[in-house]
Amino acid sequence: MAKLKSEGKCYYCNKVSSKAGISRHLETHLKKMAVEGTGSKQYFHIRVEADIMFLQLLISGDANFSKLDGFLRQIWLECCGHMSQFGNWGSEIGKSRKVKEYFSKGFKTKYEYDFGSTTELTIKVIGEHFLKEKQAIVLLSRNEPLEIYCQSCGKEPASDICSVHLGYEEAFFCEDCMEKHEETCEDAEYAQLPVVNSPRMGTCGYTGGSIDTERDGVFTVAKK
Repeated sequence: MAKLKSEGKCYYCNKVSSKAGISRHLETHLKKMAVEGTGSKQYFHIRVEADIMFLQLLISGDANFSKLDGFLRQIWLECCGHMSQFGNWGSEIGKSRKVKEYFSKGFKTKYEYDFGSTTELTIKVIGEHFLKEKQAIVLLSRNEPLEIYCQSCGKEPASDICSVHLGYEEAFFCEDCMEKHEETCEDAEYAQLPVVNSPRMGTCGYTGGSIDTERDGVFTVAKK
């Protein structure tokens, strides 16, 4: 598979930046918005990533880790109600604890969902700001759907995965090629899963999230 490009759109101005540049871009907005005094609350700008996929979030310091866990499940992970954990090297962070008890600029921790077919994420605090914001968690950016093409015809965007073939030459298929694959694959009935914008893609029956669903599917080919 060709090297994939990871970039995201800014929540504030819609500018598209690379995975490497989006944190800096968002920080410029947040620093300009920062206020002190009546009505302002402590917020943390965090990056959540798994390989080239990422989320950029704003989270209230008063939110607990259970709130963050729920958000990550809804946008990226939830399939079968698996257990999850925040923490590094066996040192678990209790989900009832408030994020401000741990978060500060540069703080980094691990998050795991499902201790069988585990999806592991890395969370890093990019900045701390006092803002007049009402929501506990704000989605500032996420990677746009990756340009994954059918590995059979090489022409159309991949819409489906044969999960038993992940890691082999052909696992991603467009609709037409998936139909052809089903004729020869004995496992296709249970192994077929949709292409989604999540590191959980192709794992344990995961079919997509319930937050930001418009960016959770197949990429759109630009019209010439």
